[in-house]
Amino acid sequence: MTSKRFDRRSAGTMAICIGGIAVLLAGCNANVEKQPVPPTFAPVVSVNALMVTWVDNASHVLWDIEKEGFAPKNEADWLELEDHATQLAAAGSLIQLGGTGQADPGWVRQIGWKTNAEAMIAAALADLSAAKSRNLEAVIKANGDLVASCEGCHKAFKPELPSEGISHQRPHSESHEATR
Repeated sequence: MTSKRFDRRSAGTMAICIGGIAVLLAGCNANVEKQPVPPTFAPVVSVNALMVTWVDNASHVLWDIEKEGFAPKNEADWLELEDHATQLAAAGSLIQLGGTGQADPGWVRQIGWKTNAEAMIAAALADLSAAKSRNLEAVIKANGDLVASCEGCHKAFKPELPSEGISHQRPHSESHEATR
């Protein structure tokens, strides 16, 4: 009788081990077989159109707070800054995908394009964080970083169309004026 018990226990233990191995192998195979397929993306507008209609407009809402009388005065003003900072962060991702413009495919293949787009994203996210914390000085600092990303991109990719050259304030710890 003890030998039958031993056989049943051994068979049960063996079944559990085999089942466990099967589960582990299935889990390993699941990760290999279920690799995400990158989405296909067909741009519908040029990078230039995106820059003019979305980036430029959203940037000016943030930059304009530095003009006399334009600082956020209420919750709605701060929420508007959050919205425009979010738009800029999203636009930074989109411009890395290219567009329908003649120069767009060449631009997105260049390392400097991605570097400038990522700088714009970082500045926009800093603007977003500052706006969420209702910190005007931090928004102004992030605006300076945004200007730097715009200037870097224009110098490298659109030197014939410089950024606007409007004076820009900086926090007291940095230079008080830079140009866009």
